[in-house]
Amino acid sequence: MTSIKQHKYALIENDIIDRINSGTLKPGDKVESESVLKKKYGVSTITVRKAFNDLINGGYLYGIQGLGTFVTKQQMVRSLTSVSFFDELVQQGYKLDIVFDGIEEVENPQVAKQMGLDKETKLVCIKRVRLANENPIAYHISYFVSENLDEKTIKEIRKSNSLYRVLKKKNLYPTWVNEKYSVKEIKDEKICRYLKVKKGYPSFHVERTSFNDTNEIIEYAYTYFNKDWYSVSVNIKA
Repeated sequence: MTSIKQHKYALIENDIIDRINSGTLKPGDKVESESVLKKKYGVSTITVRKAFNDLINGGYLYGIQGLGTFVTKQQMVRSLTSVSFFDELVQQGYKLDIVFDGIEEVENPQVAKQMGLDKETKLVCIKRVRLANENPIAYHISYFVSENLDEKTIKEIRKSNSLYRVLKKKNLYPTWVNEKYSVKEIKDEKICRYLKVKKGYPSFHVERTSFNDTNEIIEYAYTYFNKDWYSVSVNIKA
């Protein structure tokens, strides 16, 4: 009896995985209900729930109480192998774009302090929304020393879908970066609208300081990621 049940729930799991991999079931699609799968495979409720639990634990499905079980969205995985998130997503096959929310010269004593600068230092603040396959996945806010970005460079940034590609041409590409990870609620309603989330949404928050080859800070930035689309993978070797 045990072997039959194992075969049955494994069959359900494999069939659903095959349908996801073939594109028959797409991210966000609702999977058949327990009652439908019970009749389809001739199994008990326990067997169907076992299959669902395995698929949920494996990251293939997620459940919403009262609504059903759905195919998970494919997450952007940050493997921390590049200072450019854009380059990593391109390698994963995503179609990327940017919507600029503003590029302006500002004075921000708190950010200037973070960058080790005098509090009156003029900074350029660049706000942008990262799109992947037309889905808004992140809201970036970056600060640079104003004198490092002339008007020509700013125009190039506006036309590009990768900030760091422009910076590389201007010899402002970071040699190394420090990133701090946390969970932070988004309280800015405009950012919430861009990311299509509700106010107070617990985003995956990344604070980033970028350095050049002489260890000078060239950028201070922070990003609100839609946590449903973003994850980090780190390899640790003993």
